[in-house]
Amino acid sequence: MALVGGAAFAACDDGGGEGSVVFGVTSEIKPSLIERLEARVVVAGEERLSKTYQAGDLAFPFELKVEELGDGDPVDLSLDVYSGGQIILNRKASTKAVDGRSILYVTNLDAECTGAAAPSCTADQTCVEGACADPFKDPGSLSDYYAGWAGGNGGDRCEPGGAIEVIVGEGQSGYLPLDEGATAQVEAGPQGGYHIWLAVRVKNLKQSGTVTEVSGRIDELGYDIPPFSVVFTFDPDEGGYCKIYGLRFRLDDDTHPIDGLLGKTLDMTVTMTDSDGDVGVGTKRVVLSNDIL
Repeated sequence: MALVGGAAFAACDDGGGEGSVVFGVTSEIKPSLIERLEARVVVAGEERLSKTYQAGDLAFPFELKVEELGDGDPVDLSLDVYSGGQIILNRKASTKAVDGRSILYVTNLDAECTGAAAPSCTADQTCVEGACADPFKDPGSLSDYYAGWAGGNGGDRCEPGGAIEVIVGEGQSGYLPLDEGATAQVEAGPQGGYHIWLAVRVKNLKQSGTVTEVSGRIDELGYDIPPFSVVFTFDPDEGGYCKIYGLRFRLDDDTHPIDGLLGKTLDMTVTMTDSDGDVGVGTKRVVLSNDIL
């Protein structure tokens, strides 16, 4: 399993504006599977940044910062991910600069956007969580940049010191508690598979660069669900905890169709390994719902 850390890169110009945009790049694709990544930022139709990251230099999450922007300048990011000499993913992100603001736009390289099942999006769209979407986000919907988004604030708020805790919950857009033995709602995914949404509260692991791996087993069927891993930066949470959410845990595969899994008991394990090699483990037993959303 690849362990990755943070990196930051900046590009400035002579425009004299007072706005900036920071693109924070996270990934569900392990760096070891990426041959190279090409990044390009265009401001008001002019290329401002162009950089190629080779496999040995690539670490997630990282930042692409564009400064001295004029109010209302359109800022467009394009990321081309290569493997085996071919582009396996193109991710776009767009917004507008605002005078006096440093805007943070976090964009993720989604595993569901690679492979034969990935959608074919039009030129004005990008793939997000396995579906085509508008890459533009209104600056009013984006937060101001803060160094701690990637654990680089000089004091990691997710690692204050003490025992490591990993608490498995649920949630697509936030963390919700999940009781032992509770029902987990099964949903249909955009590419035909079926999943449940997981979230995790964590303490005393690094905010940036921690690898989160989810695995599961249905004992009744002797079925070990294929694990998946992501490298997401944690969000601060109350009580000194941090959190990660929107973990799509796919349940079915070619030999285990979803109809045979509904209503079964699932034992889940979430293993978190940070860049120091510290490991935290959380488990949860749930019962899969009998219906599908």
